[in-house]
Amino acid sequence: MYKHRQIEKTIFETVKGFKVLPVTGARQVAKSTVLKHCDKSRNYVTLDDIDARELAINDPKLFLQM
Repeated sequence: MYKHRQIEKTIFETVKGFKVLPVTGARQVAKSTVLKHCDKSRNYVTLDDIDARELAINDPKLFLQM
């Protein structure tokens, strides 16, 4: 069961004006869960994926098209 977080309102307001929303923070604090729940119309990419990280480093324009 998903518990709504206080940050959701901020996320909804922020994504209206930006194409990319980087989220950082400590491990296991529900960053991924909140993002996946908030906006299912956007792509979710984690830099834990080695291929995605390499693409972001080597070809940022292509990475942002993911």
